[in-house]
Amino acid sequence: MKRTIFLIFSFSHFLIFLATAQTLSLQRCLELARQHNRTLQNAALEIEMAGEQRKEAFTKYFPDIQANVMAFRAFDEMMKGEGTIPQEVTLINPDLAPFVGAPFSYNELNRAYSATLTLSQPLYAGGRIVAGNRLARIGQEAVALQLKMKEKDVLQKVTECYWQIASVKYNLQTIAAAEKQLGEVYNLVDNYVRAGVTTRNDLLKVRLRQQELASNRLKLENAEHVLLLLLAQQIGRVGEKIDIDDASLQPQNPAEVRVPTTDAVTSREEMTLMDKQVEANRWQVRLERGKYLPTVAVGVMGYHAGLGGLSDNVENYTETKMTNGLAFGTVSLPILSWWGGRHAIRRTRLKLQQAQNDAQDVREQLAVDVESAWSNLTEAYKQIDIARASVASAEENLRMSTDQYRAGTEMLSDLLDAETLNRQARSQLSDALATYQVRLSDYLRKTR
Repeated sequence: MKRTIFLIFSFSHFLIFLATAQTLSLQRCLELARQHNRTLQNAALEIEMAGEQRKEAFTKYFPDIQANVMAFRAFDEMMKGEGTIPQEVTLINPDLAPFVGAPFSYNELNRAYSATLTLSQPLYAGGRIVAGNRLARIGQEAVALQLKMKEKDVLQKVTECYWQIASVKYNLQTIAAAEKQLGEVYNLVDNYVRAGVTTRNDLLKVRLRQQELASNRLKLENAEHVLLLLLAQQIGRVGEKIDIDDASLQPQNPAEVRVPTTDAVTSREEMTLMDKQVEANRWQVRLERGKYLPTVAVGVMGYHAGLGGLSDNVENYTETKMTNGLAFGTVSLPILSWWGGRHAIRRTRLKLQQAQNDAQDVREQLAVDVESAWSNLTEAYKQIDIARASVASAEENLRMSTDQYRAGTEMLSDLLDAETLNRQARSQLSDALATYQVRLSDYLRKTR
């Protein structure tokens, strides 16, 4: 019996543990996103593929080895002939004079095979092998830069989702305080109704306001649930119950994170990526030009061949199996290709100019982007001061309205309006604080 009770107690605690939400800080969420986000996992695979492509390009420096095997069997003999031995054979061998004019016929060769092995080493290919390897290296570096950009984008989305949840939680606290305030007002109005000081109409007004708060609470709780699901998906915790810790909404002074615009633009992955694009186009010009330069290669080849289906008489005078090898060198120079090739080379040079113009355009756009992010950050910081001043004014207005209503010098509608203004001011403050944190993260993403 005691064992059963212990097992039930342990199992119930296990279920409670499973039902308990895992509380995560912002830094922990960012770490989990780096490890489990699908977008970043795919970007990491892109880097691996680029690495394999670079290794493939490197193999072009080494000899190319090709093997070829061929065999056939004919349905009938491939060499056939008949006639009489001509007089001319005596010029080759006078002893054949008795056979002149004699008839002859032959049917030979109905099968054969051959095997060749060729090794070719390029010595010069117009610089195309070097250019191809440089382009592969640039491609790998570009993919690594794109991974960093995607990582920053993913972390920014996680940060935005995190602070949206924090703002919702703050608004839920505001509604809880408002519900408590309205509960006190409801009790006060109820006493006034009982005393005959006011009518039940005022009590219904308070009740309607309480129902409005209950509706807003449901909307916020649903928003919190959806945002937590989205955050769980972003950090690889799908199906798990998570929550955020008590996030501090205290803002950091923007002056502490200010970065000169020129330095920020230079360090941006987008700018480095455009520089890589310009470099890649330079090598594309060399690659295109190399197509019309001489190609020099050396190599060796070995072969073995065999003939079958020959008569015994032919096999006595003919080698039916042959093995040999040779060394060779080739020089290939396109001549007429230069007619169209010079236009192709000019086209790649024009693409290089386009890439240079695009790089300068991106540099200017990034400068505007950094300045815009800084302006948004400073604006959000100032909005917090305004929102805090509004909260102080709204709290004082609510306090005065409450005192005046108790003293009978103010209408209930004025008190309810004061409560609404106080709730709106607090909501605006939470939105301003969350917006600042999001814009701070955005500015750091664009300057680090």
